[in-house]
Amino acid sequence: MSFRKIFFYLRYKKNIVGSDFQVGKRVFVRSFPFNDKDLTILFKGNNVLMNDVIIQGSGQLELGVNTYIGSFSVIGCNEKIIIGDNCMIAQSTSIRDTDHAFSRRDMPMNQQGVSTSPIEIGDDVWIGHGAVITKGVTISRGAIIGANAVVTKDVPEYAIVGGAPAQIIRYRP
Repeated sequence: MSFRKIFFYLRYKKNIVGSDFQVGKRVFVRSFPFNDKDLTILFKGNNVLMNDVIIQGSGQLELGVNTYIGSFSVIGCNEKIIIGDNCMIAQSTSIRDTDHAFSRRDMPMNQQGVSTSPIEIGDDVWIGHGAVITKGVTISRGAIIGANAVVTKDVPEYAIVGGAPAQIIRYRP
């Protein structure tokens, strides 16, 4: 499969840092003006974004060395998301550090604002197809997130989790 260098690099040059990355077709980066900040992305080296990935928000996204993001994945970053080195993120994953507020009944939810909390994904993590990573979660080194898991709590080192909400199944040997 052939890749092309990120076509929007020149367009968003002030917000995208790094030089050794490959991006597939129809990758979409959209900066949302939230808290008067712009989306910034740091590629630490040898990063791959496959086709049809969406990165949106106004926070800071860091991709560690040798990290891969599969097609049709969405990263919503309005505060901070750090993804470590040598991570594999499969197709159709959702990683979002933001939720909509919904505590008031006297106004529509889409007018109540949002709440954010950073996400940290350690080195050597494998996130399976269709997994959802929610705000405020830390996934520690060497963890495996099963396909279609919904991660709402921190994941310890070398744990294998699955389900909705995700629970520890066992630990890697």
